[in-house]
Amino acid sequence: MKTNPEMTADPVNSTHDVAAAWGGRSAFAIVDLDALAANIGAIRDCVGADVQVMAVVKGNGYGHGAVPIARTAIDAGAAALGVATVDEGAQLRRAGIETPILVFGAVGRHERHQAIGHRLGLVVTNEAFARALAADAASSLAKELVPVHVKIDTGMRRFGATPADVPGLVRTIASLEKLRLDGVMTHLACADAEDPAMVTEQVAIFDRCLAELERAGLPVPTQHLANSAATLRFPAFHRNVVRVGIAMYGLVPDASIPLPAPMRPVLTVHGRVVRVFDLSPQDLVGYGGTYRSAGDERAALVPIGYADGYRRGLSSQGWMSLQGQRAEVIGRVSMDQTVVRVPAGLTIEAGEQVVIAGDGTPATGVAPTLDDLAALAGTIGYEMATGLALRLPKLYVRDGKLVAIADLHGYRELM
Repeated sequence: MKTNPEMTADPVNSTHDVAAAWGGRSAFAIVDLDALAANIGAIRDCVGADVQVMAVVKGNGYGHGAVPIARTAIDAGAAALGVATVDEGAQLRRAGIETPILVFGAVGRHERHQAIGHRLGLVVTNEAFARALAADAASSLAKELVPVHVKIDTGMRRFGATPADVPGLVRTIASLEKLRLDGVMTHLACADAEDPAMVTEQVAIFDRCLAELERAGLPVPTQHLANSAATLRFPAFHRNVVRVGIAMYGLVPDASIPLPAPMRPVLTVHGRVVRVFDLSPQDLVGYGGTYRSAGDERAALVPIGYADGYRRGLSSQGWMSLQGQRAEVIGRVSMDQTVVRVPAGLTIEAGEQVVIAGDGTPATGVAPTLDDLAALAGTIGYEMATGLALRLPKLYVRDGKLVAIADLHGYRELM
């Protein structure tokens, strides 16, 4: 193991020990790579051996860190990776990842050569783009065919070919020497909704398109439409590949869709109290004086704020776990600091560990999960996770040991 001056000399044998031994900033996240692997294993059990898992690592791996998440996902059995932009795919290739990568989003003219050079799969929605991509591939002297997936707009009304245009588009791709059709896909708009009507309608449109392609003698090697919500709710729609994002991080697509055991959140947020102080009756706390103490109280200052991704909407709403007890946020969340009320009868001092976001297990006490915090802040777990700032150090743990760190100094592996 490489030396790491930010850790103490004591041996590190658990996630709790990692938090205790960390010698860097007094607010940080821990990413449990074993939990990620277990989550992917549970998803693979859910879909069965005949269905491949595409691990979606867009948005910097939903805020968890794209490179370590991608590597762990592949080791856990993911057959492909999904990203939103060419730059995200290029980052993974530069990290030495050779697994197939599909770019979901629209790709501009100036990005096509980069995508070809990094051997990224691209989504095609019209013939003009297909022809331009093939021409770019020819001019680049690329030795490999460019893998493409045709996306059908079955109701999302955002990005995709109209059903009527799909047969012609597939014929065009088949005629272009530099392109290889790897799949046909769509995106379900309401897979997390209680009423399945929209999902059923979109799948029916998708299947009609596939049937028309089959009648025309145009083979489709792979078809995929299931996101996390559809993967968990609609086994009949798994097809050849499922695209799993939020669920593999242990967060829910919607509060109405629980994750199966043993899935749990991969990322937890921790900190240390930097100041403990007394409040007298009627003392005001924080910007705007929005909290007024009802009597003699003790308060603790935790160095995390909305610049770290701890949202301002948690002001006087959120709570943290302090010695296993609920310490409620009082006053406004600032850019860099948050004040919590010390539970009555608790004796603490500066340096006390606090769990800011937990994983729902006893190990993180009564701390809320990212999904809990999202509900309190009026948003969704996706936004809470992707909003975690780069300046909040992320400590990557495997087998209870710290194996990598990502922070403002960059990403570095320790083992």
